[in-house]
Amino acid sequence: MANANQPVSGATKMVKMILKILLICFLGLIGYMIIDALISLSPRTVYCLSDNQCITVMNGKDDEIYFIPGKYTGKEIPSDDYIKVIHLTRDFASAVFSKNNVVLIRIDGNPKVIQRSSRGVIKLYNDDLAKNDSLYTCFDGIDSVYKKGVHFINMNLTENYAWNSDGKLK
Repeated sequence: MANANQPVSGATKMVKMILKILLICFLGLIGYMIIDALISLSPRTVYCLSDNQCITVMNGKDDEIYFIPGKYTGKEIPSDDYIKVIHLTRDFASAVFSKNNVVLIRIDGNPKVIQRSSRGVIKLYNDDLAKNDSLYTCFDGIDSVYKKGVHFINMNLTENYAWNSDGKLK
């Protein structure tokens, strides 16, 4: 009788081992999916002047920062209508809301910039600096400041706060 039970016992051990391996693989897959979901939910901050004048600042991988017009709630980086900045050397940026519903992003220094906006809803202020400065800024005797009536948000990207002519937004 003992010999007859040996093969069954060996088969039972094999089935248990296979089930343990499958359970470990399944738990590993679930863990991977959770970590991937957490990584894809990039930290973001939304700054608004009003409901229709907002800019979303979203951190990407490494030194990437995305500027997205409006209140962006997607889980992933958008495929269009954003400005991506890599290796930003300064902590500050500005968003100027033009009268033709284009958001102009002003960045000092010379970071690497990738712009994707097939609809033209977000542009880099510095691409036409002379024209934009003449439209939106004036010299107050010490610095260039935004003209009265210009809708803008100045952002401190390190400290996660912003301000405009009325004061601190967040």
